Amino acid sequence: MTQIIPLFKTKPKTLLMLITTSILTLSMTGCGGGSDGSSNDNTGNGGNSGNKPPVSTASFSETATWQVTNLALGSATCYDFDARAESSCEEGKWDIKFENAARAPKLWSNSGDSGTGKGGVFGLIDWSDLSRYKNATQDPDTGRDITMHYNEDRSGGIFDVKPWFEYNLKGKHQLYPNNRVYLITTDNSSAMTDSSVQQPIYTMQIINYYNEAGASGYPTIRWIDTALPSKVQTKTINAANNDNWVYFDLKTGQSSSDRNSAWQIGFKRNDVILNGGDSAIGANKDKVGGYLAATPAGYYDAQGEPVTSQFITDGSAVTLSNLTSTANYDKPLSARSWVVDSKGSDLNPAYTGNFPTLDFGWYTYNGMTHQLNAKPVATAQGALIRSAEGNSYARVRLNKINYPNATATTPTSWEFKIDIQPAS
Repeated sequence: MTQIIPLFKTKPKTLLMLITTSILTLSMTGCGGGSDGSSNDNTGNGGNSGNKPPVSTASFSETATWQVTNLALGSATCYDFDARAESSCEEGKWDIKFENAARAPKLWSNSGDSGTGKGGVFGLIDWSDLSRYKNATQDPDTGRDITMHYNEDRSGGIFDVKPWFEYNLKGKHQLYPNNRVYLITTDNSSAMTDSSVQQPIYTMQIINYYNEAGASGYPTIRWIDTALPSKVQTKTINAANNDNWVYFDLKTGQSSSDRNSAWQIGFKRNDVILNGGDSAIGANKDKVGGYLAATPAGYYDAQGEPVTSQFITDGSAVTLSNLTSTANYDKPLSARSWVVDSKGSDLNPAYTGNFPTLDFGWYTYNGMTHQLNAKPVATAQGALIRSAEGNSYARVRLNKINYPNATATTPTSWEFKIDIQPAS
């Protein structure tokens, strides 16, 4: 592998992707156990039916080590959990794919935009927490079913690079919005930031994620056409279905399940896409792009860590001025600054930290030695991954990146530790 030289300087947070946050005191009921603070029982209402959580006899009963040695740039190597062996990436049986892409290796699940399987991802999660899971279907603290909270690989953009929420603050399995303001252009090929009839430009905040009953998957958005900053519109969207996107038209304020309708932004639980780049498919595909216009003060400290006391207080009223004060926005300096949706996976979080030490979740990059290093167990992160067949799971952690010597910049192999929950 060639020398890694990261090109981007953003500092997003990892979606716990389950992710990839109570906004309101009212919102702090009826949640737990899921990647997005929900706990569906397949009713769409959140929570498990009855008073007792489901009982699962499944467990991580098998272990395996996956040694990736095919490290030619641009190559891909796949692994089958059920066979406990590498498999062809050309067939549909693979469960996890290692792709030695330029700049940084990528991992993919057999799902969504990455494959034809029924896979999905729950993570990345600190290994100190993930190691407590007895199986991949239940929260270790509440016993609640988490099988509905695996995210497919998908196209994503500004809402992944600069997430709209934090998760699991103070041990609460909920999503907490940061009330960020996102600029949304209808033409990402233009550097124009002033809205017009021909090229509307909107800004939007996501200020809640729960409905009045406390069920998750109901984002409340607040938006303006930047040409009319005093005309603030607000709407709660039912995006609780884990399988279907809801497409929203900021011009009309109407939503649809039809991807061929007119739309700029789409929602599925805590996932958000824009109608541009890899997400732009259908009869009305567009050139929508996003940009972070403002992060309200007080939500993050000087190191970029969330300030819990700020998140657990409803800040929607106070941060309205961040939306309407258009003169204070950060704006893209050129058309290339618009963030356009591209293929992504919860297995590939954007890095955090500052050069020369960058943290990619699974591993760190040392800008002085130009080496990648697996994180030690104490600080490691890992993921739960559903198989292509959808009936078995694995808990995966990167254990080691091997180099021929201390000064080499090209590794000889990557070693993953895998705990497997076979199909029942």
